[in-house]
Amino acid sequence: MGFLLPNGVNFPVIGVAQQANWCKAKAQHLSQHAELDSWLQDPQSLTAKLKQHSSDFQVIVIGQQPGIIRADEATWLGTHLTGEHAIIREVLLCCDGQPWVFARSVFPASAMDTKQLQLGQLGDKPLGAHLFAQPDLQRSAIEVCCFADNSVVSDLNQQLGFARQQLWGRRSCFTAAQQQVLVAEVFIGASIPAQLALSASSSRGS
Repeated sequence: MGFLLPNGVNFPVIGVAQQANWCKAKAQHLSQHAELDSWLQDPQSLTAKLKQHSSDFQVIVIGQQPGIIRADEATWLGTHLTGEHAIIREVLLCCDGQPWVFARSVFPASAMDTKQLQLGQLGDKPLGAHLFAQPDLQRSAIEVCCFADNSVVSDLNQQLGFARQQLWGRRSCFTAAQQQVLVAEVFIGASIPAQLALSASSSRGS
């Protein structure tokens, strides 16, 4: 049986005013835990990696619709305008019935109907696998972010039945068919990175 999204998880999870300190994935901005950092910096498809760690991979769509994106997201998409409207897609990526990743993607409405991409037809198919299949795919440098235990994504983690804790995420901008798609992936729940972060936090507190 797959994971069921609890009542009370509202779309969008990430609001315009919520703060996130995204930084280039350089040594001083990483977790200083080798295994966790290897997940953050892995240049390959995260979808493919998750499938390697599970026998049952599932995408749960929290929502996908037009909305106002954050100023830093708009900059990545080349608009440089605060309050810019774009398509917001938020999903959970689950392994063997447990949530591992909260993913938020933003992209211009034009990408919905671009013949090569057809992002409007994704449904519960993984966006990552779709992007990595594009022949002209280019990817920006990876950014990372550490989310505090009082952040919105930590709230989500608790709603999903896990601890309120520090969580790590990464994001990068993909370009294909002359369209840009900004993808942020936060490791939550039963994921190896989330459990490593919880263990490291517990060790520091003891």
